[in-house]
Amino acid sequence: MRMMKIFPALCAVAMAVAVQAPAHAQEGDAPLILIPSFTAPAASAPDGAEPAANPEFSADEISQQRTRIEPRAAEKARLTMPELAPLLSHRAGANPGPSIRMQGENPKTSFSIYLPHEAVPGQLRVAHVSGVDVLPERSVMEVTLNGEIVGQQELGNFDPDEATLFEVPAGLWQSGRNDVVIRLEQVHRLFCGPEAAFDLWTDIDLTSSGAVLAAKPLVPGAIDFLAGIAHDAGIGLPVALQDPEGLAPAAQPVLDEMAKRMTEVLRGRVLSYVATDPYGVSDSQSDLRMSRVTLVPTYGPATAEFRRGGDGALVLVLAIPPEGIPASEAGPFLDTVLRDILSERFTFDAETVQTGIDPRTRMQAGVPVTLDSLGMPTTRTTSHYFRRDQIFTLPRDWLVLTAQKATLHLDYIYARNLPEKSELLIRVNGETVRLLPLRGEGGELIEQFPIKFYANLLREGPNLLQFEALIPGDPEDEPCPPGQFPKLEIRGTSTLTVPPSPRLRLSGLRLPVYALRSGAISLDGAGMDQLPPADRLTLVATLGEPIPNASHLTAYSFDNLAALPMGAYDIDRGDIAGVLTRQPDIPEPGPAPQDRIGELPVDLFGPIEREPLDDGRGPLLRAADSLLTGLFDTNTNQVGARVETVSAKLLPDVDANAERWLAEQRGLAVLTHLDPSDPRGIELVLGPDTRLTEVAAAISAARQTIGGPFGQISVLGHDGVWRSWADAGRVPMLMEPLTLGNFRQVLGNYASWSPVTFTAIIFGFALIAALIALRLVVITRQET
Repeated sequence: MRMMKIFPALCAVAMAVAVQAPAHAQEGDAPLILIPSFTAPAASAPDGAEPAANPEFSADEISQQRTRIEPRAAEKARLTMPELAPLLSHRAGANPGPSIRMQGENPKTSFSIYLPHEAVPGQLRVAHVSGVDVLPERSVMEVTLNGEIVGQQELGNFDPDEATLFEVPAGLWQSGRNDVVIRLEQVHRLFCGPEAAFDLWTDIDLTSSGAVLAAKPLVPGAIDFLAGIAHDAGIGLPVALQDPEGLAPAAQPVLDEMAKRMTEVLRGRVLSYVATDPYGVSDSQSDLRMSRVTLVPTYGPATAEFRRGGDGALVLVLAIPPEGIPASEAGPFLDTVLRDILSERFTFDAETVQTGIDPRTRMQAGVPVTLDSLGMPTTRTTSHYFRRDQIFTLPRDWLVLTAQKATLHLDYIYARNLPEKSELLIRVNGETVRLLPLRGEGGELIEQFPIKFYANLLREGPNLLQFEALIPGDPEDEPCPPGQFPKLEIRGTSTLTVPPSPRLRLSGLRLPVYALRSGAISLDGAGMDQLPPADRLTLVATLGEPIPNASHLTAYSFDNLAALPMGAYDIDRGDIAGVLTRQPDIPEPGPAPQDRIGELPVDLFGPIEREPLDDGRGPLLRAADSLLTGLFDTNTNQVGARVETVSAKLLPDVDANAERWLAEQRGLAVLTHLDPSDPRGIELVLGPDTRLTEVAAAISAARQTIGGPFGQISVLGHDGVWRSWADAGRVPMLMEPLTLGNFRQVLGNYASWSPVTFTAIIFGFALIAALIALRLVVITRQET
């Protein structure tokens, strides 16, 4: 009889912990379902409702009875942290991969490792494999842990199954976050110079690298929960969300805030989420997660507690009341739960990753701004090939189409006696604006050297400034000599000045994409609240939490393509469907020249001569051709083609241009901005097998570069690259009153936007003035 009373209580508690038993456990003893503490007073249930657990039995009685039922399972319940806490790359963003490539002569990158409270870490394991061009005797890897060098290792490992173990001094590991920096010095075995540097690479396997741990159980708490989340993310598993009672809508504010906090504490690593069945089984040991989030109902106030599930995973159990949690209370609620990992040692600016815009890169037009204030301190290189990219962000209403100049005043110094043809290239948004030879003044600081470039190369939002140095080897046909020395230094005191602009905008995808957040997204008419909870959390983690004045994205599945609005355009939707249904354009490698039989290059002997064909034209057109050829060295076909070219420039068929461009594209999704009257509205069409969360991850990754969507139509290719089409006839929109102060700049921008239109307007004014003058002359003569 006593067992009959205990059994319902055990079942209720098991549901609260949301056990996910692995399949392999069914072959032997079942895993233990640990009973949470019952010492806290139970909240009273509403009238007519049954309490979650029977308060008749004490915790000791239930624990003793449970032990008697399964006496051999207690040891199995304390699932230990795996033998390896993996590396997390700081530059993984929303699209992490299993490995990261370090290329060049002196690459350096940083990682994080998250350890549980009671973990006993030992060595640091780095799994790496290098290219065949790396000279092992002269190439080395240096590893730094929490600011202290823990070892160096000769490069040249070509076996992907081997790894290097570094001994870590006692006391250097710490619970929670540990910072790892890997720096390489790579030397080509045959050559020296910029071309040779491109052949030098070493891959770091992130899933097989990290802290080697002794077996220790996870302890319920925020730090161990974070270590479990980091472990799962490091091996490519999304965060599991279990919601057997459908409480996600009521818990939405807390879940959204949690997604943001996880991005912060994992140093910008964007997590994805997946819904899992609390009663399902895992068919693979690799699918066993170390941490997960479970929602359970409660009739009292909302609570949160870390517990250990039946499979040993740490579970963040969020008890949600029927009325939910107000958005204003979500932050303080999680502050209490995650207080151990919200210190300055853990947190990171999540907005920088989610929006792709580092606040430091924002600059004011018309004012000199130092590179150091933009996030580029003094930079020195010892490599023969060097490139440094720096983003700077202009205001959203900035637009210059005239020939105004921006100026970079560069402070730099380079070594004496560098080889001939040593040079420094300076690029703006991919365009080379200056080439500086690195010879003649070596060893002397060159201050405020002016480099002017056209401001119309720049755009509103993020722009890219690049420094690229190419220093030949001396000699080039031998390995670089030992003893590296600084070759070039670019000072952070260099300044960049961009001319001011009246508040003008060009409609397109660029600004709405950067202003896109997770709050204003719908799919086939279903808003964010109607999306699956795991997808919603992934969107919040990827794109950022909702903000005022954010742009709104309306997504359509492929089957609902007919609902896509075309706005001011009349583009055939079939052309968009063709983009999403064409097979990926992945060319297969052709046979090597020696493997070709009976083939020669097409242009080996020049073009093939053929007999002219009768074009069916009559004798009059042929006679006209002869006359035009004799007088103007042309014919009727060429005249017609030129007329069509001029006509296309004066009166372009925008829809036909867009359709021709779409006919050459193929991809996973199509992003559009076709209604200029709605500057914050963008539409998305998903391919037949493309998920909304995949496109959101691609948008998040693109926002960290200048290669994101722009114009009116953008296609996400199968290679992850956005390719865009812009309507050249877009009219700039003036966002401020026209005054005498800005009249000249506004007029100049419109004249540069469309010289033909501007000329036609001026000609019209001149014609009207001439007619008025002619009328005055006629009237005057009549009077006389």
